[in-house]
Amino acid sequence: MLSADDTADITGTLGEEEYAWFVLRQGDDSNASFTEVGDQIHIEVTGFVDPMEWDAQEALAIRLVLEQGKLVDAKVMQLIGETTMPPLYTSQGGDVTVLLNDVESAGRELHVVGRIEGQLALQHTLESPPNASEGVPLSVRFDITAQKVEF
Repeated sequence: MLSADDTADITGTLGEEEYAWFVLRQGDDSNASFTEVGDQIHIEVTGFVDPMEWDAQEALAIRLVLEQGKLVDAKVMQLIGETTMPPLYTSQGGDVTVLLNDVESAGRELHVVGRIEGQLALQHTLESPPNASEGVPLSVRFDITAQKVEF
C-alpha cells in the first residue's frame, strides 16, 4: 500500500505559489533513498504534490552528494510535465544554494534536514541549455528520511 507521512517532507514556495511535496513509500520502496559510493553518500529524493500518487507532474527532485558529512554537489529539478524530460526547471544554469542543517545516520536510514534557496532555470528541450532569464525562484525547507539502497 502506498503511503506518505501525515505532514509534507518538503515545503516552501516555487515562484509565487506555496507548495507541499510528499515522499511516498510502499513497503521498503521509498522516493527518498541513498547509496554509499566509496567515500560518498548519494541521496535522491522526489517529492510529489499528491500524498497518495506517484505523479511526476509538479514533482520536485533533489540529488545531494555528501563526502565526509559535507555537501559536495547538489542538483534540483521541478518537473513541469508528466515525465523527467524537458520542459522542466533545473538548478543547472540557475543559481541555487543548498544548506544542510542536520544529517544523522541510523542503520538503513539517513535523516536529512535542510533548505534550498535560489533561482531555477527553465530548460525547454534536451538540446537547449537551461535559461535563467525564464527561471523561477525557489525557497523550500526539507526534512526527509532516506532509505539505504543496497545492490
